[in-house]
Amino acid sequence: MRTSIGAPKWMTAPLVEWPTVYPWGMFNASLEEADLTRRYRARLHHQTPRILAELAELREGYGDLLLLCFEPADRFCHRHVLRAWLVEHGLDVEEVMPPTA
Repeated sequence: MRTSIGAPKWMTAPLVEWPTVYPWGMFNASLEEADLTRRYRARLHHQTPRILAELAELREGYGDLLLLCFEPADRFCHRHVLRAWLVEHGLDVEEVMPPTA
């Protein structure tokens, strides 16, 4: 499932979109990591019932889910915040990174 606003051109596999958790308006040059975290968590908190209902529906339809983000592994991104938030809400979320060469 795509949790990012965009996807790279090389990603040709079909993706299920989850726009409720997209970090709309969160990425700009002046937004520090702490500010992004605070603002994104506030947005997630505000939409908790919707996010959890959508997640339950998606899991019912697809089973186990893979939440995708296309930022480099070593770069801070909303995926870190989303993962922590989901864990705080009782979900088992494992971060899986591609193998390195």
